[in-house]
Amino acid sequence: MKKTFVAAASAAAIFAMSGSALAGDLYAKSGYKDAPIVVAEPTWTGFYIGLGVGGQAVNHELSASDFDAGDEEWIGDLNGVSGTGVIGTVEVGYDRQFGNIVAGVFFNYDFGDDVSSSLRIEDLNVNAKQTDSWTAGGRLGYLVNPGTLAYVLGGYTQSTFELGFPGFGSADDTFAGWTVGGGLETRLSGNWYLKGEYRFTEFDTNRYTLVDEDGDGIGASVDTSVQTVRLVLSYKANLFGSDLSVPLK
Repeated sequence: MKKTFVAAASAAAIFAMSGSALAGDLYAKSGYKDAPIVVAEPTWTGFYIGLGVGGQAVNHELSASDFDAGDEEWIGDLNGVSGTGVIGTVEVGYDRQFGNIVAGVFFNYDFGDDVSSSLRIEDLNVNAKQTDSWTAGGRLGYLVNPGTLAYVLGGYTQSTFELGFPGFGSADDTFAGWTVGGGLETRLSGNWYLKGEYRFTEFDTNRYTLVDEDGDGIGASVDTSVQTVRLVLSYKANLFGSDLSVPLK
């Protein structure tokens, strides 16, 4: 009986020692210690809506001509006439993250009625005031770190200007053109993002001819460009869930 007890105790001790050694070996080599802990990183994929404020400078180049009985005579050019003001902006868009690359599309509407300019060449006066504009485009960026995106953008822009020709009347007109720019966006906390951005817009030349029934009057060609800087706070929601994760040890 004593021998049987001793043998059983010895077997139990050997089994315990071998189990401890095996566990220690698993821990030392590739056991649970090295198993990756999957923690979801914030993803830049998602739909967003943003509100912002900025400043802009509108630059006009005016070429004027005089009509006498239908014959046109060039008067002169006036370049670099500009007006500055404050704008508000509303923006919606969608981004998709591919590793460190983020690509997206956006639409924004800018509003403000205090950006006006006055141009004069001899007897020709032109007053121009921008009232609103919108841009539809895309952007492409690179994540310099998980929470900061540097990007470039491009798009199509339309803007409404109130044009006044003292002595000849006034009209609202639409200017169309292209926009390029770039910016830096950072994730603040949760789903909140903040970006600073610069844009340059070049509009097509608009031509105006104001003559009476005798063929007397004036003509004007207006080339317009706009530079803006803006700060936009956005809320982003990934409606399809996140698949971006990294292992932490």
